[in-house]
Amino acid sequence: MGNEIVNYYENYREEDRITTNHARRIEFLTTIKQMENLFSGMLDILDCAAGTGAYAFYLAEQGHRLPATDITPRHIAYIKEHLTDKPYTMDTRVLDATDMSCFSDESFDVVLSLNGFHAFPDKEAAYAETYRVLKKGGVFCGCFYIQGACRRTDWFIRHLYQP
Repeated sequence: MGNEIVNYYENYREEDRITTNHARRIEFLTTIKQMENLFSGMLDILDCAAGTGAYAFYLAEQGHRLPATDITPRHIAYIKEHLTDKPYTMDTRVLDATDMSCFSDESFDVVLSLNGFHAFPDKEAAYAETYRVLKKGGVFCGCFYIQGACRRTDWFIRHLYQP
């Protein structure tokens, strides 16, 4: 994946993204509510483009088994640092979503990519890898913003979500 993406996120405080204002906190709470409605039982979940692990930590606390991956080394270092006081373990990896060969085919019940796909230069390769590691009948849970696709979302991003 392009160095410009890694460079951008190495200098962006991703760990503050969902806590800096009410709109971002609502994003987190709404997303976990939807996950609770979708997921039942203890699942094997891949958090691909995990950022600094907000969703990964939440899901691990609910008892799910998951690796957290991200292309940004600083994000994975942040997750590892914050795992030291947790009662669970989590595999963490610096990983390009276009090459997840470290995981076997059909390894995960769920693959999350929350706000990751819009930044992947080769979306087709990332989708192919996502579906390769997803179990048959599994759930891909992703969201991403596409500027110009919806006027209401564009307005929201411009007025409420921009740092």
